[in-house]
Amino acid sequence: MWLINTTSLQLEQVLEPRNEGYAILSHTWGDEEVSFQEFTSSDVAKKRAEFDKIERLCKMAVSRGLKYAWIDTCCIDKTSSAELSEAINSMFEWYKQSQVCFAFIADLPPVARGDPLLDWLEQGQYRWFTRGWTLQELIAPRKLEFFDSTWKFRGEKSTLHHGISLKTGIDMSVLKDSAYLSGVPVGQKMSWASARKTTRVEDIAYCLLGIFGINMPLIYGEGDKAFIRLQEEIAKDHNDLSLFSWVAESERETESQPFRGILAKSPSEFAHCSGVMAFNDYLGPNPEFSLTNNGLRMEAKLGLSTNMGYVLALDCVTVPAEPPSFSYNYLGIYLRKTGSGYVRQHPHKLFSTTDSSIWSVGRTTVYIRKSLGTKDNHQIRTEIASRIYIRYLPAKPHYSVEDMIWSPDALWNPDGDYFLTMESALPSSRGFRPLFTGFKGFNINYQGVHVCSCLLICGIFLNAQGDLRPLAVLYTDKDPSTKDVFEVVKRRRHEQGSTLLAEVRAFVLSKHAPTHGDRVLTWRHLCDRVTEVIMGNHCTIITLSINLVASKKGEVSGEGETHAGTLTLGPDIRDLPDEPSGLFTSARSGLVAFSEPDCRRYVVSVRVEDGNGNLKL
Repeated sequence: MWLINTTSLQLEQVLEPRNEGYAILSHTWGDEEVSFQEFTSSDVAKKRAEFDKIERLCKMAVSRGLKYAWIDTCCIDKTSSAELSEAINSMFEWYKQSQVCFAFIADLPPVARGDPLLDWLEQGQYRWFTRGWTLQELIAPRKLEFFDSTWKFRGEKSTLHHGISLKTGIDMSVLKDSAYLSGVPVGQKMSWASARKTTRVEDIAYCLLGIFGINMPLIYGEGDKAFIRLQEEIAKDHNDLSLFSWVAESERETESQPFRGILAKSPSEFAHCSGVMAFNDYLGPNPEFSLTNNGLRMEAKLGLSTNMGYVLALDCVTVPAEPPSFSYNYLGIYLRKTGSGYVRQHPHKLFSTTDSSIWSVGRTTVYIRKSLGTKDNHQIRTEIASRIYIRYLPAKPHYSVEDMIWSPDALWNPDGDYFLTMESALPSSRGFRPLFTGFKGFNINYQGVHVCSCLLICGIFLNAQGDLRPLAVLYTDKDPSTKDVFEVVKRRRHEQGSTLLAEVRAFVLSKHAPTHGDRVLTWRHLCDRVTEVIMGNHCTIITLSINLVASKKGEVSGEGETHAGTLTLGPDIRDLPDEPSGLFTSARSGLVAFSEPDCRRYVVSVRVEDGNGNLKL
């Protein structure tokens, strides 16, 4: 650490600054600051307009009996990347170890005769309170004194902490003692920097290193990636989910980028977090999480919000402004399952509820994408555009359907009752993507008595003409010819890899297209559309159908978490000539049945009824 000898005005290198008493200056930079190189030549340094700062700092230090002084303009050799990195990573501690810090508020006018000396905090907006670097310079020093543009004393942090807290949002306990920083949620600390600016983009991250107790290398030129790296480093050391409590700055921004990763773009997205508090549930402590090359991995508490999808619990709360003040608003963020992991949706808002029972189910392992760009958003839109919805139509009150198993879990969305087929997804840079195969296993009960176990297999297959088409087939455990596929599912039911799905797909191909190799006959040529199950004197009929989804004209595909039961059905694909692709418009209803490449959505319906012909729906 380079320190200025306050008597000789010469720089001296001190290896253990904590053993030396020194004064330190906090200020905003002017147009003619003195650099490290210029300071070594007194003739050059004295010609700079801001040299007066250095002289005044040294005189004030001498008056306090201090041998040394430090200022960030001339005490760091910024031509040395190693020295600059060491200084920035150490700066919080340097301010903390100083005997006294003088804060020079260059735009604070001198006090007028008769005016109170300490009321200036409420009277104006001062640049010192808007800069990124001065945040740690406000918090770290044990003794901080303020001076106006004429270097007149205007108060100490210890006596002005209430007004400073109101002005900055920083908790008074932290202003009194920086040791309390460790107990402040990450999101709340980020909010203190949300309105602050730095000249270099990277510095909005680097100026926060000391606030979070983080050390990391500096890479000027990396731009916004610096703040991403800062969050990654915070995630390594802090088990605090308020790191993810940010919101996009405007709803308009989300129109062009409706999906985001788990990390924020800048501290400005934490502006609303000043009141965020940790919720310490000692019976269910915060989950471990880590950033991997597959995104954020965590054992998450996931709930389902009506029409809004998955909600990840953040284990933090806010206190309502209105009574009763003893209640809490539990916070969460909205997630969307995609073919490449979870992403954040509705990033312009947080989920908030006073009833935490939405997260009463156990934890589940999730991977959430770290960050997303415009290209990623386009890719996700195409991924979620292609779906196969599954809906059950049991005759009520006699029949009931009970889900038992589904695969692949990564592509099944229980909130919307659909599989993502990835049929419309853009080509992957990672190479080959197999055609989608999925299945659901469920039981059918009649008046509470088990009738049969069913396996509904659906997927995207090649037809005899080489075109990709949807297919669904239903098997029951009462049919001896399907014994093999039930045994495969039973044996591998705990697997979620490709082996199980490959065996299930191979069974369908061998059963229905044994002479076509890797092709199958088209859906409407399959015979397994109606299944009869006899139990005693009772006959149950299970009918399978598949329809295109009809959407209102102009609707953006893939945006909502629509349930299978609320969809408007388009044509049954058996009724379409040669299973064509494209648009089918009904002039009367104003509906469009989509099956073009960017929106391929189908509904597979399982109708369960008595075999006597009298429907009980």
